[in-house]
Amino acid sequence: MNRIALWTVASFLLVPFTAHACLQTWHILAETSSPTGKWRSRATYILSGLLLKVQYDLFVKLTLELRARRLGCLPAKLYPHKDPVLGLDYFFKALHAAGAGQFFPFARENLKTIGHTHYAMALGTWVLHTDEPENIKSILATDFDSWEIAGPRLLPVLDVLGPKSIFTSNGEGWHQARSMLRPSFVRDQVADLACFDRHISHLLKKIRSSCQEGMVAFDLQKLFFLMTMDSSTDFLLGRSTDLLVKASPEAEDFLRAFDYVLFQGAKMARLGPIMMKLPHRKFDAEVQTVRSFVRKYVSKAMAEKGYQKERSYLFLHELVASGASVEYITDQVLSIILAGRDTTAAALAAAFYFLSKSPDIVDKLRQEMLEMGEENPDWETLRGMKYLQNVIKEALRLAPPVATNSRTSCKETTLPRGGGPDGKSPVLIPKGTSCRWSSYSAYRRADIYGPDADEFRPERWEDLRVAWEYTPFSGGPRICIGQQFALTQMSLAIFRILQNFDKIKSKNEGPMGMRAGVTVSLADPGCLVSMTPIG
Repeated sequence: MNRIALWTVASFLLVPFTAHACLQTWHILAETSSPTGKWRSRATYILSGLLLKVQYDLFVKLTLELRARRLGCLPAKLYPHKDPVLGLDYFFKALHAAGAGQFFPFARENLKTIGHTHYAMALGTWVLHTDEPENIKSILATDFDSWEIAGPRLLPVLDVLGPKSIFTSNGEGWHQARSMLRPSFVRDQVADLACFDRHISHLLKKIRSSCQEGMVAFDLQKLFFLMTMDSSTDFLLGRSTDLLVKASPEAEDFLRAFDYVLFQGAKMARLGPIMMKLPHRKFDAEVQTVRSFVRKYVSKAMAEKGYQKERSYLFLHELVASGASVEYITDQVLSIILAGRDTTAAALAAAFYFLSKSPDIVDKLRQEMLEMGEENPDWETLRGMKYLQNVIKEALRLAPPVATNSRTSCKETTLPRGGGPDGKSPVLIPKGTSCRWSSYSAYRRADIYGPDADEFRPERWEDLRVAWEYTPFSGGPRICIGQQFALTQMSLAIFRILQNFDKIKSKNEGPMGMRAGVTVSLADPGCLVSMTPIG
């Protein structure tokens, strides 16, 4: 009760001072209009405002503390700030770490040393950080209705994806978007490998040409991002950007603008919500470039409604048939392009970053491919390749494309872990609290994955059983509807590359750096490799 008693005494002691300051302000304003009087009134007004703010904060803290005690909650630990007002010490450390491609190790170290659930302040706003599986489960599933997409999760993508997309909406709007999109990712559509295989063949040609040109090393990640943009636009719009073949100037403008708005949006959001409200002429222009590119295809599909389809199924035509507006469909298509392109490309780059450093693992993969005995595997064959699937799981564990995520509480609630000295008690979460969980940190916890948690070892998945300790495709009602889409494309790409190239050697030096945008990818120079074609 020491803290409650202290806040109560402090609050009562401040009452007469606050009342006196407010009365003085009223008297000064009423008495004089002289310059001296005006300055006195302003100073007194500021003082009374500050005292009222302190009084209010103490009242809120006291109320929350009493409520927390009734619910059996204890406070979470705090980051040891040198600047407890704005948290600039934490902010600049985080900014420096991000600039060096080491933000996620920085956040992981804080979670290990301060506590697996703790508060830190950045630019005057307290954020709860956690890597506790039980807290992740509560936010994503068991207490789903108490949390919403807002703040740091919403700001980077709101302009480009629009307010009604599946990634930016909440409540009924989100339910509507998900219901419309989900049928497009049923097994029959995802298991059709023709679209994927076509663009993977373009990728293989590009890799071969890089090898034939005598390049000592090339960035495989860059090629993956081109391939997944081609395959995503082909699947969604019925017309590929063909960035790996011969892209049109319009497609190249779309790619450049798309990359710019996602990275710049995330960068501005990290500097606070005020930054997002300032005018950004180039950013706004690039947002329009992105949306105009997709809007053109949506409008064309609407105009051609009822025509003879070139394919038995096309994602865009199904959305048009729903009767939704052009802008609404544009929002949804851009959301799926973001998910289908960026996360898959980043995951493939991470997989080959590790494979290029692990020839023994590559040999085991080749052996599994020989045992399967198929040159053109179908969906079921790829799913049945257990070691290949374990390689993908391990790549997603050590380099998750969504390395951190967040939600904002839309009402007062609790989290099951993080309170008290041992961090095992519940924590009271006031309405409007931003909670950020680190998948990067959770996936490297030695108490879950063993003492070799930092090592790339696909064999761990042969007997490892996890639930909320591992959520690369999220979980609960918002679980990724394109999960099988991504896994299928990754599986086929790895299979085809190993089928066509013999030696894969890493040319990366130093520790792995991560580039944090809306999604996370390898920092420059990317995934540098050299390859030797077979035959």
